[in-house]
Amino acid sequence: MYSTLKMHQTSLFNALRLSQECVKSLTSGDTIAAVIPRSLEPNKAFALFSDEGNAKIRIQYWAVCIFCQILDKNTSLEIIALYTNTSLEYLQMCLNCSGSLILATLRVYQLPTAIEVSSQPIGNFIQLPNLINISDDSLPVIGDKDFEVQKQRLLKLESPESLFEKIERNLKDVADHHRLEKSKNISWIQTISILGDRSIEEDEGKSSYQAGTDFENIAKQGLEFLGFTIDEAHKGGAGGLDLFCSKPYPLTGECKAGSRVPSGTTEELIKLGGMRLGKDKFLASNKLIIGAGKVTNDVITAAREWQVSIIKAMTLQKLVELKAKYDGAINLFELKEYLQSGQIDDKINEYIQKVEHDIKLRSHVVSLVKNHHEDRISVEGLFNIYPYSDPPQPTPKIEDLRDILRDILIELSSPLAGYLGRVEENGKKCDRFYYLRDL
Repeated sequence: MYSTLKMHQTSLFNALRLSQECVKSLTSGDTIAAVIPRSLEPNKAFALFSDEGNAKIRIQYWAVCIFCQILDKNTSLEIIALYTNTSLEYLQMCLNCSGSLILATLRVYQLPTAIEVSSQPIGNFIQLPNLINISDDSLPVIGDKDFEVQKQRLLKLESPESLFEKIERNLKDVADHHRLEKSKNISWIQTISILGDRSIEEDEGKSSYQAGTDFENIAKQGLEFLGFTIDEAHKGGAGGLDLFCSKPYPLTGECKAGSRVPSGTTEELIKLGGMRLGKDKFLASNKLIIGAGKVTNDVITAAREWQVSIIKAMTLQKLVELKAKYDGAINLFELKEYLQSGQIDDKINEYIQKVEHDIKLRSHVVSLVKNHHEDRISVEGLFNIYPYSDPPQPTPKIEDLRDILRDILIELSSPLAGYLGRVEENGKKCDRFYYLRDL
């Protein structure tokens, strides 16, 4: 790869004259190639300029010639026009004049300091007033990976990457990196139920206090991962409140490791919550007991009376796993509606199934738009084919389907989602959509 020059420094003593449009395309990173008047040696370095009749020329960029290609009349001028952002008419004129075109692949860098030179009416190159020395740590306007992809395509004279292809490839690179990093950092999720389920007596050398603290800490980590803000003023410990989440809404919690949630746990949460937070603040918060073991009847009865939710450690783990798999899947305000009094594992599982169905539904909609035989599909068109497309179950009621699909299409085409595009007509978005990337 020609990512950097393998030299201690580069000396510039002249500048290559190109059209204003060509210089703009090269220095903005839109292109890596230019049609030039004569062949250049590989690794030749020079400044770039376009005077366009100005008395003074401001030079801000320099370039290195990576390689030159001699192109004859059999070359597709449409491809060259795409690579160089020049018109077919201009390329045809150059080809007619000399019988061939010289296409240079250039790696462009920004000068540390812009320079000004006087305009010269003739010549492909002009001499710089002073020698400019450039260190070898200069940053190119196009990153190594983007440049290498375009360079390989240019060598084969394949169609250049579109803007969308660049975005799609970069998103994939980021996603792959994110998945790799996340796979290294989420092994703790599997320990939520393990730390909750284990019997204190079976933990050799582990005190009752330490075993409880381990589970309390992993439960806090899980809640933070879901998006709750843990109030560090309440650090748990003997005689302390296990956890208090201040955002996005108050949540007071008690964590119990071991084979059973002992009698009096609800009363313990009420007592400690009232003492540490004050009666009004405690009663206004959602209240949660997280315990892996069997829950006694008195704990459930008191939980219903005081509007306390009880979930198993595995249920918390399932929520965290869903969040790890689909980063934006958990809406804590939606989850709040499921935090009812008593043992609520079934309710939370119901919420998880709803989220997974919503994701499958949106993925199915993206696939339908992608596989549509035309480039664009309307809400009505999607409505007509959806019932026959083997959709995920349960299927929305037919009377609600059109509105549901329209809402999903708009959601998936929002700038924050970017899975679909939305057609604009006369400056206004209309109800026709097209595929961008898989969900």
